[in-house]
This record gives sequence, structure tokens and C-alpha cells, in this order.
Amino acid sequence: MNVRYIPSRSRIPPGILSVKRMASLLRTSIPDAGLLICVLGLLVFGWVMVYSSSALAAEIRYHDQYFFLKRQMIWSFIGLVVYLVAANVPLQVWQSKTFALYFFTIGALIAVLLVGPSIAGARRWIRLGGFSFQPSEIAKVAMVFVVADYMDRRQSRLKQFSKGLLPLLFLVGVLFALILVEPDLGTPVLMGLVLLALLILGGARWRHLLSMGIAVLPVLILAIIKVRYRLKRLFAYVDPWSDPQGTGYQLVQSLLAMGSGGIFGRGLGGSRIKISNLPDAHTDFVFSVIGEELGLLGTLTCVALFLFLCMWGLQVAKRAPTCFSRLVAAGLSLTIGIQAVINMGVASGLFPTKGMPLPFLSFGGSSLVIIMMSIGLLANISRQGKKELSLKAVAL
Repeated sequence: MNVRYIPSRSRIPPGILSVKRMASLLRTSIPDAGLLICVLGLLVFGWVMVYSSSALAAEIRYHDQYFFLKRQMIWSFIGLVVYLVAANVPLQVWQSKTFALYFFTIGALIAVLLVGPSIAGARRWIRLGGFSFQPSEIAKVAMVFVVADYMDRRQSRLKQFSKGLLPLLFLVGVLFALILVEPDLGTPVLMGLVLLALLILGGARWRHLLSMGIAVLPVLILAIIKVRYRLKRLFAYVDPWSDPQGTGYQLVQSLLAMGSGGIFGRGLGGSRIKISNLPDAHTDFVFSVIGEELGLLGTLTCVALFLFLCMWGLQVAKRAPTCFSRLVAAGLSLTIGIQAVINMGVASGLFPTKGMPLPFLSFGGSSLVIIMMSIGLLANISRQGKKELSLKAVAL
């Protein structure tokens, strides 16, 4: 890099450049103000909605109306610590630990299948003391890191299927298979969409992607028709009113909740359906409670916050200084954005019913911690991008 120094006889005093340099370094050492406001707003909004949607159920089940709220707040503070670590550890260190994270995730997913408690016929959690953790949440970040690191190191081979794309698909396929066995179809679908986007951004051949889609489609169809409750959910999605007390119950109650909120809602805490009719109101269907209590304005505000967060992350990816950081930023942003779209789409009847938490707003510790980790990594990459731009500006 050729740095052009400004001579003292210049019309711009030399001290001005020093001040600009110091201001530039100060700006790059702190996260974006818009990001902080958005994330803190979503965290606090999440506390409010978790309490509003779970207070009665917590009082009946645990004799403490603040039970879920207190746990959500504990996980939030753990998430803030994880955020600080992710935001300040150099990205080169994160990249060097990519396969350590990958093999740790595989070990955790295997441990779930061997020793995890069976809840509603699925093994997805590992109990740690009085808390539960879901390894498939780690798998979302692990997949993004593996794909980004692989493409960064083997960019020249990506156009080749057998030597380039196939080994990557094998690495990712192991994660998909272990999550499918739990069983969990929604998380692999989410990860698959993010993988497809990263392959497109990484420059994979379209004919390879098309062949991959043709190969995956029969597996997806088989995974649905071979599991009875998934097939029932698909039929309920097509016509939930044909069985409003059975397979269509959750979707019907969700639509009734959102429809009854109107434009301005019934008021915070005024939801009626959450009291006895809407299952999992504080987890999978918290967006329905938002629609009933805060109305259309509340749901649109929620959508706007996630849209801002996702677009900010994609802008970070655009400014990222390396291929690895660019793909990580894009992958994490799309993971949060697509997950939010799926949850809100399920609550609105746009997608078949699938248990997937709404980032920040649904009750769930492991999901919240991993999302805060993702935000920390995005802030880390954003800071690196700003430093690169500042150095280029000084050099010019």
C-alpha cells in the first residue's frame, strides 16, 4: 500500500489529518448505533412479549408468573457476554477454529440422540443443570463457518463438482442427517436455504445447484410423507378449517388471534386466545400474540425491525474485507432473516405449521444465545470493514 503523506505546506494543517484518523478509529471501535438500538429494542420487546404470553401458563404450571421471563432475562445476559466475545475476538481466530466448532457440533448432535430426553417424541435438547440447550442451534452457525472457510480456501475448485462442491456437500450433509434423525425437518430446510444462497454468492455453477435441488427434492418429499404428523400438517395448511379442532387447531387459533387484533390490537396483555386456546403462545406463536395485542401496527413494526437487521447484515457482508468474512456475514444475516420469515409465515398461515422460534421474541435460551453470537460476529465484521475503508481513505 502506497501512503501519500500530506506535506506541511499544504493548505490542510497536518493536525487535521490526525484528528480525522483518531475519529475514524473511534468510529470503527464501537458497533453501529442503529444496530444497538435495533438489538436492544428486540431484546426488551422480547421480554415484554414473553411475559405477556406466558404469565398465566407459568402461574398455573410453576406457581410463578415470572418463571419464563426470569429465564429469558438470564439467557439474555448470557447472550450479551457471548456477543462481547464474538465481537472482539479477531475473525482470523474464529476461522482457525472452524473445524473445531464443526466437530464439537457433531459430537453434541450425537450426544442428543444418545442421552437427550425425549420430548413429544423428539430428542433435540441436552439438559445442563436446570436449563436445556439445543445443539441444532449451534449447527446453524457451524454450517455457515464451514461453508465460508471451505469456499475461502478452495475458491478455484468450486466450479468442479467432484473435487469442489461434493466434499462441501458431504460435510454439511452430516449435520443435516443428524438433525433429521432427531427428528427435525424445519432446521435442515432453513440451513438448506442459507446454504443455497451462500453457494450462489460463492460462485457455484447453476447446473450443479439445479442437480443438487433435483436430488434433494425426493428426500424432502419422502421425509414428509413417511412421518404421519408432517403429512397432517401439510393437509392442515391447505385447509385448516376442515379440521379446526384437530390438525388445523394451531393455525386456526393463530389466525383468529391475529384477526381479532385489528389495526391497533386489544392492548398489551389483552390477548384472550393465549389464555387457553393457543398452544405454545410464548414460543412458536408469539407473533400471533403480538398481532392480537398490538394489532397490525405491532406486527408491521416487528417485520420492520427484522428487515432492518437483515439488510444491515447484508450491507456488512457487502463491505467485508475478505471472502470468508463476506460469506459469514451473509450467512448469519440470512439465517436470522429466513428464520423470522418462517416463524411469522407459519403464524400467518403462509407456511405449514412448524415449531421454529421467532428470533429475540420467542422464549428459548439456546436460540437467543446463538443469535446474540451471530450479532456479535456481524459487529466484528462490520468493524473490520470500516477499518479497511478508513485505511484506504488515509492512503488516498
